[in-house]
Amino acid sequence: MSPNPNAPGRQCPLAYHTRAGDLARLEPLEAETFYVVGGLYGNRAALAAILRLRRREARAGLPLPRLVFNGDFHWFDADPEAFARLQRVIDRHTATLGNVEMELLDPQPGAGCGCAYPDFVDDATVQRSNAIIEHLRDAARQADRRHDSLQRLRTWPKMLRLQVDDTAIGVVHGDPDSLAGWGLAIEHMPPPGQTRPELDRWFQEAQVDILACTHTCTAYLQPLPGSKDRPRAVINNGAAGMPNFRADPRGVITRISRHPAPKARLYGTRIGGVHCDALGIEWSRGRWLEAFFDRVWPRGSPASRSYRDRILHGPAHDLDRARRG
Repeated sequence: MSPNPNAPGRQCPLAYHTRAGDLARLEPLEAETFYVVGGLYGNRAALAAILRLRRREARAGLPLPRLVFNGDFHWFDADPEAFARLQRVIDRHTATLGNVEMELLDPQPGAGCGCAYPDFVDDATVQRSNAIIEHLRDAARQADRRHDSLQRLRTWPKMLRLQVDDTAIGVVHGDPDSLAGWGLAIEHMPPPGQTRPELDRWFQEAQVDILACTHTCTAYLQPLPGSKDRPRAVINNGAAGMPNFRADPRGVITRISRHPAPKARLYGTRIGGVHCDALGIEWSRGRWLEAFFDRVWPRGSPASRSYRDRILHGPAHDLDRARRG
């Protein structure tokens, strides 16, 4: 029997709907280098590693990268003080909302976690995610009462437009039609070297060369056919705060820059004169599990059952599958 698409955690609330054409009308943020950080999941150890990597670029004589957090930076931090500390760091940079943050700010009736899970995700996973968001809502309310942690969060948009030289980048959480959309999930991408009408529509309406997303937890980069002098690409960083590949502990972020990366990239491509790369983020799993995750999410809790094995061993995904052309 197919899952009920209207069940909590599977439906996509109207409040999440966006339009690709809105990206074309946004005033772009300009920089020589952007780090797009999706799915941090409350992992402050991974965040510290990202900030170190950013400083490393400056020490190499490159411009300091501009940080853009594109949602789901709050997921595991179901502790009010941890929530507030992470939010203070995010507030110093630029961010868009993910479904997690939307559900913390304005819970939608029947939305559950707001993940809009497709039918290939099992019901047990969906139910655990719905339970996780309930824990997070309580932590967020307490953090807001003590520290006004949601004040700046309420100002973040759902999408952003970036500009690096003459290359335009659309930053979304899910896909251009929905904050929690799965249209840019690897499972919905065409074979390498091909495209599909929905992708063509998104790129044309958004007037961008790159779509940078996260949400689906599976990292990949796929160049797409475009005009002779204007290739296109979709890059999904998977998760900055969790392992993304089998037996590989690294998180992944997206780096888009006019300069080659000083750190070896996992994979990448060139769009015009701009480098579009996935970078690995190294952090201490054991220390973070002991000091934070296992304390906040003890064995048997929803997050532990859904994610602890992935944190220890990585998902069933590898770099060869992530390099799509």
